[in-house]
Amino acid sequence: MAADSAGGHDSILLLFICLIGVIVIFTLIGMVGSGIAKRTGRRKTQDEWLGGTALLSVCATVALYIWGALHVMFMENDNMREECAKAGGAVKAAQVDRYEAHYFPLRFTCHIDEGGSYDAAVPGYINPAMTIAFVLAIATGAVSVVARERRVVA
Repeated sequence: MAADSAGGHDSILLLFICLIGVIVIFTLIGMVGSGIAKRTGRRKTQDEWLGGTALLSVCATVALYIWGALHVMFMENDNMREECAKAGGAVKAAQVDRYEAHYFPLRFTCHIDEGGSYDAAVPGYINPAMTIAFVLAIATGAVSVVARERRVVA
């Protein structure tokens, strides 16, 4: 998804996605908390630990996405050139003719009138950390399912 600026209809959609993300985070944290409360007094099994880790990893992925999306979404027209200057220097920022927001992966791109471009505004750790949290969620979720099936069969 891309837009010529960080404002407009795409920002409204992104705000809606962020709102749903916050609801998902609280729901998943509630699920983890309820799982902990139900199992007090007995030792947790490996699949329960892995399942909880998977849910918390999903929460981390969604939270990181929301944090990065807020950097893109709240870029006002006045701040766009300033962010481009921070990322590429004043000389490059003076040559910027348009901006583009990408929401997957998260990035804010400054396009130079001579044909080049460079990214700005989204902290550099967001996309790699989001990828790591997502891979951790998938891996621990899959291992949790396998461990649960082995426990049920045994």
